[in-house]
Amino acid sequence: MLFLLFTSGCDKAYRYAFFPPERVEYTLVPDLDLVHLSNDTSYSISRDSLGVVYDRKSYKVEVKYLSDYQLNNFEFPDDSKSGEFSANPFTYAEWVDPQVGYTPNRFTVFKISIYNYASSKLNLDPELSFLVSDRGDVLPGYGREEKSSRNQSIEGYYRKRKGSSGVDDEIFERRMGIVRQTVLYLGRPIFQGDSREGIVVYDPLDESVEKIKLVMKNFIIGYDENGEPSEYVDLQFYFKRTPLVKERLKALVPDSAFAANPKQGSSNLIRQESFELHQIRYRVEEEQASTNQDWNVKPNALNALAGFLKDSLNAKTTVKISSVDSPDLLNARIGFIFVGPIKPIFSDVEVLSLANMIRRGGFLFIDNAAFSSNYKYYDDMVALLQNIGSKLDRQVRVIPIPIDHQIYKIWQKLTGPPQGMDDIENMPDKRNFLQGLFWRDQLVGLVSSKGYSMIWDKQDRSQIKQLMLGANVVVYALSTLRPQ
Repeated sequence: MLFLLFTSGCDKAYRYAFFPPERVEYTLVPDLDLVHLSNDTSYSISRDSLGVVYDRKSYKVEVKYLSDYQLNNFEFPDDSKSGEFSANPFTYAEWVDPQVGYTPNRFTVFKISIYNYASSKLNLDPELSFLVSDRGDVLPGYGREEKSSRNQSIEGYYRKRKGSSGVDDEIFERRMGIVRQTVLYLGRPIFQGDSREGIVVYDPLDESVEKIKLVMKNFIIGYDENGEPSEYVDLQFYFKRTPLVKERLKALVPDSAFAANPKQGSSNLIRQESFELHQIRYRVEEEQASTNQDWNVKPNALNALAGFLKDSLNAKTTVKISSVDSPDLLNARIGFIFVGPIKPIFSDVEVLSLANMIRRGGFLFIDNAAFSSNYKYYDDMVALLQNIGSKLDRQVRVIPIPIDHQIYKIWQKLTGPPQGMDDIENMPDKRNFLQGLFWRDQLVGLVSSKGYSMIWDKQDRSQIKQLMLGANVVVYALSTLRPQ
């Protein structure tokens, strides 16, 4: 009785300490009904059902909501452990507001991914974006830094709340460091073959909100001859509030053991039974051929990659040479074409054989093994990819591979194509992307003008990122592709 009298006379902080209210955590997921009502077939739901996608084939924009649970546990776990002194700039971390008894939302946060496959230039100004709720709220996007923002900014938000102590200064700088690395702003255009991914921030939603619309006003899809934006489109992404299912999110996040120990994690991706790396033997014009090795000018390249796979992944790998029309190639999981100084020749029957290898779950890796002025390697090999694609079906695209694709992160995380021999030699037509053959939205082949086989052939382990890319592609091919 005394205990009840005591608690009834205490303020809210004590009552919540003794009797914390049950609270359901919510997230925002795509509103399928409203997406369909837009009557625009460019909009769809992402494969994991967590994002809304606007795909114009020449470019793509994907939007996903990031709940506080995701931000604290998956995006910034090391910066979300000190309550109100947490360095995570987007949440209150595990701090509980004593007045309400739970952790409120500090912001409403979305991750936006933009992929430019074939457009000239794209760009997004997050400050022109805004949220509209079903109760009439209009929440404009935050800018990043005070000096460059037209209205509200994240830096201004924290500067108003910053104390004068050294600890306050340190926390402020740590938060702004994360903001500068992750929050989108109107910067340089996104050129063809490039992509950009980052966070956009809005004020927190009222708890009564059930549905919201994220509007990207004046999304830039073209620039004029003076380098000024000249073409725009307004994009709209619909979401609805639903209870957060943490187990589902955990299933979508890469295994932490895999991240901490790539060797152990990859053993689950590459099965312990042996597999073959096929180097594909091709024909060259007889009058130009000087030796029968013109198709194999870097004979140690694939053996070096096989050795790296064995050392790094404990993979049981053998190298096999197969001609284009060999029956063995039909069952190959991954085939390599290292193009020498003389233009390869592929008949229609041989192109069909390469397409059939892909159809049966194989992957094709084409690389420049000898820079030569005798022919246009890149144009010819991209044409070969297109020809192979024409033997599959109409659901084929030959476009630059986005830098967030699995081949850059499925085993070892890379920021994009590693330095190639074209970079080392400072070749005039070097490219900072790999061209991909996508069949039914899945990467099944690539053309590299980088000369990675030339680097592998040197067997210089100091240039390890080039070998990591090769290993990533092998892991991707063996763990992802299946016969179709």
